[in-house]
Amino acid sequence: MRLLACILLLFAISTAPALAHEGHADAPGETTAGVGVGPVEVSEAAQRNLGLVVEAADLRPIETTLRVIGEIAADPKRSGSVSSRISGRVTGVFALEGDRVEKGQPLVEVESRLLGDPPPRVRYAAPLGGIVTDRHAVVGDDVEPSRHFFEIADLSEVLAIGRVFEGQIGQVSVGQHVRVRVPSYPAETFEGVVERVGGTLEPANRTLAVYVRVLNPTGKLRPNMRASLSLVTGGSEQALAIPKSAVLGEAGSFFAFIQSDDRADRFERRTLVLGVADDRYVEVIDGLAPGDRVGVQGNYSLQYLAPIPPADEAGDAAHDSSPPGPERSSHDGSFAWLPWAVGIALVAVVAVAVLRSFRARSRPAPEVR
Repeated sequence: MRLLACILLLFAISTAPALAHEGHADAPGETTAGVGVGPVEVSEAAQRNLGLVVEAADLRPIETTLRVIGEIAADPKRSGSVSSRISGRVTGVFALEGDRVEKGQPLVEVESRLLGDPPPRVRYAAPLGGIVTDRHAVVGDDVEPSRHFFEIADLSEVLAIGRVFEGQIGQVSVGQHVRVRVPSYPAETFEGVVERVGGTLEPANRTLAVYVRVLNPTGKLRPNMRASLSLVTGGSEQALAIPKSAVLGEAGSFFAFIQSDDRADRFERRTLVLGVADDRYVEVIDGLAPGDRVGVQGNYSLQYLAPIPPADEAGDAAHDSSPPGPERSSHDGSFAWLPWAVGIALVAVVAVAVLRSFRARSRPAPEVR
């Protein structure tokens, strides 16, 4: 029996590594491949849904800018108010806040307290064409002289007022080019120039006001909007640059999606080495060539698409799925049958030995004469 136990123990030790290896090879989901960063495929319909926009990398100067925070204000030279010159009562209001009015258009009517039958009435008109930015008149209001009724502003041009710190004043000059952005229209840039600077610093925070005139033909900019002002202070030589919105990733690991030259629905994720940047563009030191088309809008979602397997991996997958031939069987088997054969042989030997032992014991003892 001791011999049988030893033989079975040797059999277990010899077969355990093979069984463990075989189970590990067949474990589902096990792979040695890393996270895929290959090209992604985006159909034309998907590109429209994502709002995907591409732009070619090009040589352009990188400007140095000074960024300050400010707000939009109406130009005092393009603003006016309407007020009463008599005492009386409001009998008519002909405009609301936000309405566009023309110069000379009646806005409010006031009935005088002077005696008369009927009492005299006075109508006040808009002193200029523009937008009604404030209204303080309703029918029935009592009116005293100098009562303020309306404020009107021509918003075709507005002022972006920023504040620079004392140490930055030397970087600001009249006529300086400025790019203005507001949170309400994050994708748009409004161009302006420094018209004047303030006369004195704010005592509390030691800042100086900078007044930037901005063209506003569409009327999108409204008084009291928060604004970001980028004052152009200089520029560098020509550099290969792309819009900052094209760059994804974090510090030390930047990348962009490049549209394939021969397939408009395929985008390659490419690592970038970046250089200097301004408020619009960033220099690309390595990773791009002039003319490469990069995604600049709608590109953020591309990093979450499953990459297309490379052609060689696809070929290997097709080969792996084919029925195993004689050569494949002998290679993939790795002689895994050998421990089983040895074990079966040992069991057979043990069985024969045990059977002989029982037969020997069952034979009658020889008679002693």
